[in-house]
Amino acid sequence: MKALIIIDMLNDFVTGVLNNQAHASKIIPNIKALLDYARSQPDWIILFSNDAHHDDDREMGVWGKHAMKDTDGAKVIPELEPIIGEREYNVPKRFYGGFDETEMGEICKKHGITEVYLTGQHTHCCVRHTAYGAFTRGYGINIIEDGVCVFDGVDNAAAIEYLKTIYGSTITNSNSVIVKA
Repeated sequence: MKALIIIDMLNDFVTGVLNNQAHASKIIPNIKALLDYARSQPDWIILFSNDAHHDDDREMGVWGKHAMKDTDGAKVIPELEPIIGEREYNVPKRFYGGFDETEMGEICKKHGITEVYLTGQHTHCCVRHTAYGAFTRGYGINIIEDGVCVFDGVDNAAAIEYLKTIYGSTITNSNSVIVKA
């Protein structure tokens, strides 16, 4: 079983307080294509790994208030609207890594996940920490190169290379995943 993990494609990250629209807009169509594909495959689940912060979260001191729980800023962008059900989950998080103090590990275990496909924001931060969580649990890690991005001033290629070198991630792209099947 495979899991498509869509990380922090939230209003606050794309057009809101942490506006990264210049980079995020380039990956949205690729993530959407993967999302549609994963929904059509019986051996895939979809996990939306989304910030849902509280006022006292440690990240507030680093990034300021963003993606606060139960606000519009913490909602997935309309282009990638989740359809929550038995194979599609919203997994709120309060730390960078999608596996940190969340239900993601249990959901993956329940579905017998062996491989994860990581997309979203930001390659050097939340994608990286989610990859670490997958690595420590023994999952095969696939980074969708045309489905991840960084903030201005950060080298996306270097962030991807780190994931390949340190976690043994396979670097692929959205078309290859869809065509491979």
